[in-house]
Amino acid sequence: MCSSTAFYESVFRLFRETAPSPERERDALLLAGVMRWFAVFRGHEAEAGYWAAAGLLYSVEDALLPGAEALRSAGADDRFLAALAARELPTNADEFTILLLTLSHLSLLIGAIAATRPRRSVKGLKVSAVQKKFRDWHFAPRCSRALIREGARQLKWEIGDLTSKTIKAILAGEEESGETARIA
Repeated sequence: MCSSTAFYESVFRLFRETAPSPERERDALLLAGVMRWFAVFRGHEAEAGYWAAAGLLYSVEDALLPGAEALRSAGADDRFLAALAARELPTNADEFTILLLTLSHLSLLIGAIAATRPRRSVKGLKVSAVQKKFRDWHFAPRCSRALIREGARQLKWEIGDLTSKTIKAILAGEEESGETARIA
């Protein structure tokens, strides 16, 4: 496989060709940043671009997703393609796949909360506020609370701890870009 950064750049070009809606693009960029942060946090720094690329493509509609051959020519392997295809957590999933699926839902939930705040930022967002919205099934109904719970269980993390880390990941992206993490 090519370098993690080169892989991300290749996948980003493919992503741009899908012409995602502005909402899907925001979601994809948010998840890409969160996945990159978690890769570094979990000691997979050399694979940060790989993890970010998966986050970038995971929220793309299946019909618009670049084909397996295009992704393989960019450097994707079977693990990457299987993670992109997964919509439920397999019982034997690796950390990469568990985090991709779990964070796709949790980052959407946190992003939806941030979008309701005056500065559209996670800055100052408390875990308790996320937990309150987590219990409100009418808020951000696309976010699977069951999948988030199962992902946290498989990772052997408390949901509050996972939520706190995800807020930190989003905040790091906001601070890095010098703006809110395109949560509008």
